[in-house]
Amino acid sequence: MQELDHKRAFQVHCLAQIGVTTWLSVDSAVSGTVFYPTNPWPMDQAFEPISEISTTDCFQGFDVAEVTPKVVAPEKKERSVVHSLEKLNVDPDIIVEDLQLIEEHTVDVNVPVQKEVLIRHKVVRLDLHAFALSNQLLILSEMPASFVKQKDIECLVIKMSQLLLKQSIDEWSINVLSWPGGLKNPHFLARQDWLLGALESFVQRVSESFLAPPKLVLAGASIGHLFDELSSDNPLKSLPAARIVSLSELYHIPKLRKEAWQTMQTVLF
Repeated sequence: MQELDHKRAFQVHCLAQIGVTTWLSVDSAVSGTVFYPTNPWPMDQAFEPISEISTTDCFQGFDVAEVTPKVVAPEKKERSVVHSLEKLNVDPDIIVEDLQLIEEHTVDVNVPVQKEVLIRHKVVRLDLHAFALSNQLLILSEMPASFVKQKDIECLVIKMSQLLLKQSIDEWSINVLSWPGGLKNPHFLARQDWLLGALESFVQRVSESFLAPPKLVLAGASIGHLFDELSSDNPLKSLPAARIVSLSELYHIPKLRKEAWQTMQTVLF
């Protein structure tokens, strides 16, 4: 039996993952030990806050104007209905058939669950911002790539965290995880366990300076779904985690903040 060094053993393991098993020129069996790095997932080190934010500024002028619904006058509605009726009677291309009463019967239909349907619910893309605050609170929020009001989101986070922790926020940082990032191999893009591994490693790194296990806020449907997919013995499962809508939704829809606040208060404190 041929003994491989660590590097070649890792190459054999990776090739076997994508179905390549006959690349060796020897016929004898091979063996080797594969060592995985502790934190194999790169972080976006170039990401920084847009500007230095004073925590006092976040409590001033942070109101979002509500959109007033458009009111249609009754006479306009009537004219629209009359116009539709006239067009129905004049246009030769429109055929109106007599409507007959249809007798409906209720029947039981058994539709088997297809694997293809389940695959559609997998998270295939994730843009995650992690806010580490005072080495106590870790907010993981989905953030649309097109969202540009980063300074306002930072103000919202600081204000919310000060109220939750009942102290000023003197130390905080932002880190970003983008999936799939630079990963191009379609074989690995379909592997949900790779994304879960990236998420677990990411959370461990951004909270490694915490003196105690972090209090988690999972902001967004996708990040909540991924935490549900973690195994029951995963260390992240034991952390207190409040689930709310994403920070971008809280910014655009202030009415959601009351419910989010109640959830965080109940779960974390």
